[in-house]
Amino acid sequence: MRGWPVTVCFHQDRLVIGGSRDLPNRLWLSRSGDLFDFDLGTGLDDQAIEFGLVSDQVNAIRAVFSGQHLQVFTSGAEWMVSGAPLTPGSIQLNRQTRVGSPVDRLVQPVDVDGSTIFAARNGRGIVEFTYTDLQQLYQANDLALVSQHLVRDPVAMAYDQRRRLLHVAMADGSLATLTLYRAEQVTAWCGQATDGLVRSLADIEGTVWAVVERAGTPRLERFDEALATDAALTGSSAAPQDRWTGLDHLEGCIVGVVADGAPRGTAEVAGGAVTLERPAQAVQIGLPFAHEVEPLPPDLSIPGGSGAAPLRLVAVTFRLLETAALRVDLGRGPQPVSFRRLDTPMLDAPPPAFTGDVRLRAIGWRRDALAPLWRIADDTPLPMTLLSVTTETRITD
Repeated sequence: MRGWPVTVCFHQDRLVIGGSRDLPNRLWLSRSGDLFDFDLGTGLDDQAIEFGLVSDQVNAIRAVFSGQHLQVFTSGAEWMVSGAPLTPGSIQLNRQTRVGSPVDRLVQPVDVDGSTIFAARNGRGIVEFTYTDLQQLYQANDLALVSQHLVRDPVAMAYDQRRRLLHVAMADGSLATLTLYRAEQVTAWCGQATDGLVRSLADIEGTVWAVVERAGTPRLERFDEALATDAALTGSSAAPQDRWTGLDHLEGCIVGVVADGAPRGTAEVAGGAVTLERPAQAVQIGLPFAHEVEPLPPDLSIPGGSGAAPLRLVAVTFRLLETAALRVDLGRGPQPVSFRRLDTPMLDAPPPAFTGDVRLRAIGWRRDALAPLWRIADDTPLPMTLLSVTTETRITD
């Protein structure tokens, strides 16, 4: 092959090697059932296969992916290698789309519900490569078409199948996350910021890991929905204590503290430890962050445009799941929403997790109908899961 392989995968009991240093547009498929035998032999059905991608232009292979067919992603196009099964005599090669993949780095495609997601060569697209039974070919759909401000030169992707989240790390260290439900046609992007730079991502047995550069050093971290702070550690003790150690990786940082399930504000790490005002048996300590959620402008089909008529938000209903803290801005700044009942036996107990609907009323008219009707903004290190939002609005005639 004259050089190390660019990319590999397994397909139909064969090891597939895509591209090398001196032969960037060539594919090698091993003997069926023998992953290290690449002897072409006499062309029998189970023997190895070798061929090059040749069309009106020569494109370097950037990734191979085993799906319904063997998918080949090159610097200028996407190909389908078909054959049932693949043999030297039955193999067929067809170019499908002309999007292209990055040439300066390898961004491994991921599978989402039978579709293959890959990064576009232009550095601004995350493309869904989907096979259509009606037309018997693949189509490419840019999932980041309206979120290109978040997608800037992707360097790594990882898909969290349980949470339905596609994480994409960028060359500048930023992180964008796509919530993807293909059957429901839901594609929702959000940006995630942390005190550091995300350099790489990987999914290992259902857990998404990230290499994050903090304070000039790379660190291996994982996504954990049970934690509400970054680079966090948890600890417990049989007897309450006020000094908690083991925080050398956060030396000198201002950290958020959750003690016995309740937020305790912030503290500074000194000597790899923090000291609490009141002892606790269990703590979570990490870098604090804030979450912000706001809707798109309302769709108002009225003469003169949506920005020309006064608009009033009458009420908004938030459907929550196991949420312990919520702050909502209805035009007068973020205000906390209390979930605690008056019959709670201990007022200093951790805030309870609330599941259900919260309905808030609003007052006042708005001239700028393009501004968000509501906004959630909170930095409390407690869980918040928003399932849906229903608004009641009123406009003039």
